[in-house]
Amino acid sequence: MDTETAAGSRTVVGVFATEMAARKAMVTLERAGMPPDRIGIVEANVRQAREVAGSYSPQGALVGALIGILLVGVYVVFGGEPIRQNPLGVALGGFAIIGGLVAIGWLAGRARVFKEDEYEGLENDSAAGETIVSVVCDTPEGVDQTRAIIERAGANEVRIEGTGESV
Repeated sequence: MDTETAAGSRTVVGVFATEMAARKAMVTLERAGMPPDRIGIVEANVRQAREVAGSYSPQGALVGALIGILLVGVYVVFGGEPIRQNPLGVALGGFAIIGGLVAIGWLAGRARVFKEDEYEGLENDSAAGETIVSVVCDTPEGVDQTRAIIERAGANEVRIEGTGESV
């Protein structure tokens, strides 16, 4: 599934011993009014499990854009008169450089190195065969209700992530 980000949201994460228990929790959440597109599940996928803890992708993209703008500016200033006489070439080349660095920054923000502690527990849970359910909640009441439902459904562990990302 794609990562979905909601500004100001929090993600409730439940770790279940079996896929069946996780699926039952998802049905209960949907019956309680949680939109299905806000509920994610990770089964035996270590890489996808780390996405539940969020990332620094937006920040990485911003850093990439700033570095790209700086590089294009340096290129225009120090490139000499032939460069400045071709504004279309500068615009096209600048767009490619900035766009490429934004993409690199976005991907680098997902790197495990930035959130190693948060990722390790979820990766271990997934590697051990447990199923992870994540739910994006927009309100504190939604977080409380979701946490209660997941706990009643028999989750081994329930945690709240300070991000609005779900898988």
